Formats: sequence, structure tokens, C-alpha cells
Amino acid sequence: MFSSKSKKIVLTLFVLAAALAIRLTPPVRVNASDHIDGPQLAHDHASDINDMYLFLDPNDNSRVVMIMTINPFQISSEIIGQAIFDHNLRYRFEIENTGDAIPDRFIDVTFTRGLGRETGPQTATISLPGRRRGSNSSAANDRHSRGLEFTAPTTVPIQGADTSDITPPEFVVTTDSMSGASFYAGAPDDPFFLDNTAANRFVLSSIRNPGSPNRAVFAHRAGFNAPDGSDPNADSQLAGQLPSQTRNQGLNQGAGRDTYSGFGTLLIAISVPMELLRGTGNEIGLNGVTQRQKHQRVRRDGQVEGFGDFVTVDREGVPLVNNGLIPAPRKDEYNGATTQDDANGRFRADLIRSLRNFGTSEANIAILLRMIQERGDILRLDLRVPNNGPGGGNNSDGGPMNMGGRRLQDDVADATFTLINNGQPLGDFVDRNDFAFGDTFPFVAPQVLPNPNGVNNRDTRVRL
Repeated sequence: MFSSKSKKIVLTLFVLAAALAIRLTPPVRVNASDHIDGPQLAHDHASDINDMYLFLDPNDNSRVVMIMTINPFQISSEIIGQAIFDHNLRYRFEIENTGDAIPDRFIDVTFTRGLGRETGPQTATISLPGRRRGSNSSAANDRHSRGLEFTAPTTVPIQGADTSDITPPEFVVTTDSMSGASFYAGAPDDPFFLDNTAANRFVLSSIRNPGSPNRAVFAHRAGFNAPDGSDPNADSQLAGQLPSQTRNQGLNQGAGRDTYSGFGTLLIAISVPMELLRGTGNEIGLNGVTQRQKHQRVRRDGQVEGFGDFVTVDREGVPLVNNGLIPAPRKDEYNGATTQDDANGRFRADLIRSLRNFGTSEANIAILLRMIQERGDILRLDLRVPNNGPGGGNNSDGGPMNMGGRRLQDDVADATFTLINNGQPLGDFVDRNDFAFGDTFPFVAPQVLPNPNGVNNRDTRVRL
């Protein structure tokens, strides 16, 4: 049920690799997304982590790239007011490098208060782990050691001038000479791609009909056998009219509907020498968290300030877990828990129950528990797996199938659905992002801009 022969081959190989994961460690990793994955985050978009990405820089495999996307569904007409990093949040990258569920090093990012409206950039403060570039100090191995700090401006999102076309703002990348770390923060196109409407229907059907989910929802959403007879590959306008089941515009993404097409997101990207993160082995893991101070006070001028200890509001490692497998009453609890809680089995019974609702076999449940629970909900990368190619990397011997982390182009949703579906191909027919990724850090696509002026320039990028 996929759009190309090559994609079928990739997924077949993925399933074969997954079948070996019961006997082999470390297992391959699969991921989807966690936009608005709990009821509290419906009220606190600023702290909502969408996705985490972890991969070697395709231009220099001695460097590791980590990306966190936050505060989803930014729209071009409101982005100058929306795209503000919360100065009351701590954005934390937790690094695991000893093979267990306990984070060993931390990269913390905080921001000055932002005003938006093209008034100027916010200033980020980036706190790195204890090891400096070229240093073999024993302090680098201390679990909570802190190293260098540096500051960097954000990239200011723009509304665009009253012209026939608009050029997106260039990425503002800051490289710290002492640590070798590079940093970007801004509001680019959301790099995630999926038909989330179909995915939601799939999850809901598994709850309403345990063991017999509606696997046809993806094909129905893509327009195959649609009652109106529309073409599942319809992406064109005829005589100025849109087809009745229009697809999002941009790159040819396949027959499916990318419900993230045309939306921006806040995004933090960090590139560091791998020695800054590596432990005694060749594997590292990444868990992203957003944290607020325990006490929040509303001042008389309307601003909010925090004080006291930091507590976790949201976390993200292997994204499908909370959105697809944790029951609604426990989603906030899951977001506030730790990866150690995962390994201790706090949510194991819920994971098993949800997977059985999908009709997942006991063998595949065992595979998934190894991926998302037994060593914590952590995204993992083998530093020996090569990554190369355009758009952040696309080589077939890299990526999640080969313990190569998670890259921007990896269509992890289809692989996830297929594994849940016991190796029988199941996908959403969305093959790639709506805009092309870049070839240099931070690799993401630029800001999504308002449609150009003119009566013939209808904006069809966001028709969900």
C-alpha cells in the first residue's frame, strides 16, 4: 500500500531487521510525532515538544546534530506574534551514553523575553556539558558536570513586505569557538510529515474496537476508492478550480495528505563534536524535555515569572509512545515522568494493552517494548553508522533501520505503523516533507511565508 517500489523494499528490510531485535541489541528505533500529546499541553503550547531528531552531520560525521521542535502549528499570517520562545522555560537536551535509562549529560537552552512583531531577536544562553573540545578532563565524565556557556541570537521571523514575492529570512547560525558547538533557533517549516487525521482515526478505532482497528483509514483519506471518484494523485487546478479532495501543495509528497504542510514551528538545533557527548561506548541516546519552575507568579504588569526548582512539563524521545499508546488519563503523567520511570515499568501495562488493541502480536509487542520501555523512551544513535547525502542525509545504510538515529527525511511513520501491524505494510501515503530540506546546518526548510500577492496566487498549501 505504498507509493513506490523502493519504499516497499525499505519497509520490508525494516521489518526483517525488527524481527531480529528480540535477539539482538541494540534494537532499531521507530518514531512518529507528539504534537499536542496531552491535555495540559493543549493549554500550554509553548512547552509542547513536537519531535526530536538525532543524526550525524552528513558533511562531517564527527559531529552530532540534535533538533527539538516546540510549539507547533505556527501560521504565516500570525507568526510575528506567535514565534516567541518562552523565557520562563528551560529547554533541555538529555544525553544518555552508558546504555541505560539514566541521562548522563545535559545541554540547557534558555531565552531572554521576546516581544515578537519584528522588534529584534531573542538571546539564547546555551549551557554545554563538562567536556571542552580537545579536553580529556575527568570532569567530562561527571554525570552533572557543566562546561562552557555561550549566547546566540535567534532568527527573527518576518511577515514580508508588500511585494510580489517574499524571501525567507536567512538562518542565523552561531558557532562557539571554545566548544565547537553551532546553534540555531527560529521558526522554520515544521519538518515532520504525516496524515495525522488518518493516524488519529486509526488510534481511535483501536480503542473502540480492541484488536480490530480500521486499517483502511489511510487509504480512504488518500482518496483511493473515494465516493466522489477523485484522483488520489490530484495536485493540480483545472480552470482555476480545486479538485474536491485537494492535496496540499509544495513538493510532490505522494497520494496522501500531509496535515503538517504549510505550518511552521519553533525549532532549536545544536551541532557539537561527538566527543562532547560520547561515553565509553559507541551509542548515545537523546531525550528532550521542557521544564518550568515549580512556582509561577503573575505580576501586576501582566508578565509571568517563575521561581523554585525546575519540573518537567513535556518530554520527547520516541514520539509515537504518548500520542498513540498512553491512555488519555495518563498522558500528562507520562509527559512529566522520567526515562527511569519507563525502565522501572511505570507505564508498561498501558503500552501492552494499547498494542494489543492494535492487534499487535506478542512477538512484535516484545520488539516495541525493547525500543520504547526497557531502556527508557530514548531516541538512540550508533556513532559508527554513516550518514551522508543531501537534506540532512538519506543514505540507505543509515537512519533508524540501522541504528542511525532519526533524520529529517526518514519516513518513520510508515515503518512504525507496519511494525505495529505485524510486518504487514501499512502507511499514510505521505512520502516526504512539503518543502525541501537544506544541505547544511540546521538542514531544515526555511520559514513558511504568506502567499505572494495577486488574485491568481491562491494559497493551497494548507487545505486539511
